[in-house]
Amino acid sequence: MTDDLVQFLRDRLDEDEVAAVAAKPGPWHADGGSVYATHPTDEIVSYTNSAEHIARHNPPRVLADVEAKREVLRVAAAAHDYFETFTSGFGAAMEQVLRLLALPHADHPDYRDEWRP
Repeated sequence: MTDDLVQFLRDRLDEDEVAAVAAKPGPWHADGGSVYATHPTDEIVSYTNSAEHIARHNPPRVLADVEAKREVLRVAAAAHDYFETFTSGFGAAMEQVLRLLALPHADHPDYRDEWRP
């Protein structure tokens, strides 16, 4: 496991957390092509054909996802400390998990092609 890959993932999780904390907490509702925070009579937050998708990724859900992924990073770090290197089967699997977690961010300027699974 490279420290750079772990730091890259931590940075992306921090960005997701900041965006989720800054957003209206909801609950969010989709009504046709519009997405509303709290109730459909409130201010329209966004208009898109992907309203259901946006409504499902409300700030509390994003924050839960961020925390779950941070726990994966903690498990990976503990495995690395325990095995000292990622040469064991478990360690190699954990490194692959980290590479997979980074893959959705492949378009980020700090992403390295060497991290591709």
